[in-house]
Amino acid sequence: MKRLFLSLLVLAALVPVSAQVQLNPLFTDHIVLQRQTEVPVWGKAAPGATVSVKPSWSRKAETAQADADGRWSVLLTTPKGSFKKHTVKIDDGVEPVILQDVLIGEVWFCAGQSNMQMPMESWQAVRLNQEDIATSGQYPDLRLLQVSRATGLSERESFAADFGGWQPSSPKTVRNFSAIAWYFGRKLQQELKVPVGLIHSSWGGTIIEAWMSAGAISEFPELREKLAEVQSMAEGESAREQTFQDAVDALMRQAREEDAGLREHWERPSQPDADWPGIVLPAKIQTLWKGINGVYWFRKGIDVPAEWAGKDLTLSLGPVDDFDETYWDGEPVGSGSVWNLPREYTIPGRLVHAGKTVIALRNTDDHGDGGLYGAAEQLFVQGPDGRKIRLDNEWKVQLAVSFEYVPQNPAREPNRMSVLYNAMVRPLAPYRIAGVIWYQGESNAERAARYRDLMPTMVTDWRRTWGYDFPFLITQIANYHAVLPEPAESTWAELREAQSLTALHEEGVEQACIIDLGEAEDVHPVRKQEAGERLALLALSKRYYQSKVICDGPRLLSYVIKDGAVELCFRDVGMGLCTRPSGPYAEARYGKAAMDLDLVKQAESGVPTGFQIAGPDGVWHWAVAQIVPLKKPFGPQYVIVSSQEVLNPVAVRYGWADNPVCNLYNSAGLPAWPFRTDF
Repeated sequence: MKRLFLSLLVLAALVPVSAQVQLNPLFTDHIVLQRQTEVPVWGKAAPGATVSVKPSWSRKAETAQADADGRWSVLLTTPKGSFKKHTVKIDDGVEPVILQDVLIGEVWFCAGQSNMQMPMESWQAVRLNQEDIATSGQYPDLRLLQVSRATGLSERESFAADFGGWQPSSPKTVRNFSAIAWYFGRKLQQELKVPVGLIHSSWGGTIIEAWMSAGAISEFPELREKLAEVQSMAEGESAREQTFQDAVDALMRQAREEDAGLREHWERPSQPDADWPGIVLPAKIQTLWKGINGVYWFRKGIDVPAEWAGKDLTLSLGPVDDFDETYWDGEPVGSGSVWNLPREYTIPGRLVHAGKTVIALRNTDDHGDGGLYGAAEQLFVQGPDGRKIRLDNEWKVQLAVSFEYVPQNPAREPNRMSVLYNAMVRPLAPYRIAGVIWYQGESNAERAARYRDLMPTMVTDWRRTWGYDFPFLITQIANYHAVLPEPAESTWAELREAQSLTALHEEGVEQACIIDLGEAEDVHPVRKQEAGERLALLALSKRYYQSKVICDGPRLLSYVIKDGAVELCFRDVGMGLCTRPSGPYAEARYGKAAMDLDLVKQAESGVPTGFQIAGPDGVWHWAVAQIVPLKKPFGPQYVIVSSQEVLNPVAVRYGWADNPVCNLYNSAGLPAWPFRTDF
């Protein structure tokens, strides 16, 4: 027995030595490495092992010795960017790893909340993006890395990557990738003529504090107590995760036990549903059962053409929030559990018969909104001949189970101090990046004044994490909410101002203004191509020094009050200031109810709008604006604003509202930044 025990010890000691060298999940096939710089490569091996890293573009291998914990890292000097495919061999002397299809180009980190997360195909964006999704395979050297959503109560060394790591752009891989990031990357590749790598790390509905390190959070006295709460939770995180999962499992078991739909087989064609409520899909289920989470059953009868009988069909439902179990004539054909991923199932020919067929769907909504909420174009049955039966019409629906309580996950709640930095930012450093694009702020709008300090602190924080000052490109939050007929205060305007101040005062920080791309009734506007390309213009001008690129909208340079009016001086006007209507996007931008407002009518007719003026009493009035002809191309240009109701003006605002009606642009079609002179 003693000899056996010693033999087991020897074998145990050999296991790490014989194990394959481990790489950080950043390092997979199809990777893009930043060009013409020193790129860190790191991972784990057996303690004390010598690891060599040999790129195909160099005759020299870089070596490192793993420390007592098995950690190792090397620096590779990368060549010029090109579309030539390379390999990188990582060898610990036991079993080498060879990275294939390695490209050298530009790498950008893309992060934020839901408007950064918004995928190419999910939500309503599919209305505009279908053609680009279909042709996305034309850009195989645009590479995508999706960081899996996770929280960390302390800083993590590694992370999980969706889809196994880096993936070339293709219709399959871009469908669920960030739309704004993909359009940004495509524009860069088209202009720079080099491979582009995009690392996407975002989580909808999150506050900026979750994306900041504990050290950065500690600079804010009012946040220290909340940070201490998170740090005190660090021990036993996995146990709390298991407790939460057990609670969810128990809820799901209880739901199945209580579900009359399962007991009575509502998935079967024979199930009567004439007295069920009707709902026109796509729609959120809460339009019928407000505020209720639970289990819902959807049913839809269709007529299958005779020529489709016995042949495989495609059933597309768009995204289902949160879980679905889908049936075709009573037979299960697919299920899904990710709320924002489109469902697409193959119906095997053995189940397909001509004539009346019933599609049934068991939808479990465990929090927030539920239902089939994508775009109308995503709901269909398609036959082998390409014809489609549309499903964006009336279905029958019934509530089967109502949840009185839904478990909350203390280990995975994203809106805690530092938890997203710990799990979704810190593990990526010091991977060499060209810069960051950032789209977040909506969740901080009610504390907009504090964002003035939080945003620049986070920029400094991330740069400190990486060890160098990379460009940081901010997407200013878009217009949202109902248009107000009279001037009013606005926390969303204050949040935009905080973002503008960061861009104006922090070195290497720029801002893309998208005040014209939002929608009155949807916090997730669909026009992500314009937003991504505006960010790309900033990168091309500020990071890649393409001097002919106009990258900024008009910005207030100075102002003078005289003769009962205010003379505003703008920079970044290009060939001159102008007004532009929203045209076909006007109703989405302002909301149907606002289309009869004189303010909107004036903006759409070309009258300069969006300016407010106030006197010593602090009461704001709409101003009449006159664009003064430009004296010299690319020079400063003036706008004179006044109001008969304000004889002694002291301050001016522009675009100052949650959803401002404003229409001032430069010759490049970029909108003027909102501002106020009295902050």
